[in-house]
Amino acid sequence: MIGGIVAILIAIWFYRSAEGRGLPAVQWAFAGLLAYYVPHFIWSLVVAKPLMAEFHARSAVMMAGVIGHSSVVVGALVAVAVRHYFLLRAPTNS
Repeated sequence: MIGGIVAILIAIWFYRSAEGRGLPAVQWAFAGLLAYYVPHFIWSLVVAKPLMAEFHARSAVMMAGVIGHSSVVVGALVAVAVRHYFLLRAPTNS
């Protein structure tokens, strides 16, 4: 649920940033979603799932919860970097 809320906020953020710069806002909102979900998905499969299994075996439920939500943080950080390095540096139409 947290990941979905973050994804919606990122799409709105990308949309408004692109709209303010005179760029195609819908395409940039979609790019923001991709920038969030691709690393989110990769991180959760490659890093978070194996670590969660290890922490559950040790009965470290709190740490497993933190690791389970780490993919949201990774996806958000990549989306912030994409906005900074690509969206804000894109040539404007104005």
